[in-house]
Amino acid sequence: MKLSIVVGTRPQLIKISPLIRRIEKERDIRLQFIDTGQHYDYELNKTFYDELRLPASEFLDIGSGTPGEQTGNALIAVEREIIKFNPDLALVIGDTNSALAGALAAVKQKIPVGHIEAGLRSFDRRMPEEINRIIVDHVSDHLFAPTKNAVNNLMREGIPKDKIFFTHDITVDACLENYEIAKEKSKILEKLNINPRDYVLVTAHRQENVDDKRNLEKLVNALTKLEKPTIFPVHPRTLKNMKAFSLLEKLGKNCTLTKPLGYFDFLMLLKNAACVVTDSGGVQKEALILKTPCVTIRTTTEWPETIKLNANVLVGLDGKRIINEVNRRSNNEFHRAMEDIKSPYGEGKTSESILDAILGLQQ
Repeated sequence: MKLSIVVGTRPQLIKISPLIRRIEKERDIRLQFIDTGQHYDYELNKTFYDELRLPASEFLDIGSGTPGEQTGNALIAVEREIIKFNPDLALVIGDTNSALAGALAAVKQKIPVGHIEAGLRSFDRRMPEEINRIIVDHVSDHLFAPTKNAVNNLMREGIPKDKIFFTHDITVDACLENYEIAKEKSKILEKLNINPRDYVLVTAHRQENVDDKRNLEKLVNALTKLEKPTIFPVHPRTLKNMKAFSLLEKLGKNCTLTKPLGYFDFLMLLKNAACVVTDSGGVQKEALILKTPCVTIRTTTEWPETIKLNANVLVGLDGKRIINEVNRRSNNEFHRAMEDIKSPYGEGKTSESILDAILGLQQ
């Protein structure tokens, strides 16, 4: 079997790593691994490849641009690679422009498409990711859904049941497998001179939060009023806008800014944080898996299970709510309650389920 996998961002590299490690052990699968380069920091990308033990990819280096420009460049470049390889199946993951480009490039060449993380919906079409999810699902032939809610979303949209595979969530595999390695390799707590539960971890990268001066200022103001100090690995775009909006000096000594981190260091920070403040879909889920309370600076989520289980709360950019929820969720009592939550995303066997389903397509 000839299999093409298309990724483009570091979260996709993380999530796909357990599946690729298993595919490499299959003598009956010939793999083409395509990285569009949507996340184009070469040094950081190399760190992720090394840490996650990923094979070399066809790196297309599409870089930045408007959504249309980035998707279009990725579509042209991915199509060229897929035509050369002529796979039996093209696999994409998530909701990025690279996932959309990979799916469209394959389907236009009459190559079946498999979508990992199919069926997720925030029901907010202002989010570019929501549009990508919907389109990729509706051009895919095999949909690997992480939750029963995702399965129901697909069926409500008229996708035939025989195309849908309920596999649980591949993030659990990546999170649990890589956390075991992180415990041995990461020295980030010592490097930053911090103790477990003595800090709040922060991530922010979504356009609606960091490209608008008023919104980014709301976040910065809230962070300065938290009881515990914050550790903030800053996304390049967020840092650029903080400088442009003269917000860096507002953060003060209570906030430690770092460069974007490797996955092992990030997992250690997330596991040991008193709470995490984020606008990332993946971090919301990883926080639940690692039993860390989460406060999400959005008004919608594609992971409603985290809300129902009270592992996560949506606060938007309401400064008072950010402060109150972070302080409330950082205490020992809330952490004890988190330990009793059973993850709805599976036990770390998703990559095996997806691989079994892929191999079953050949029979």
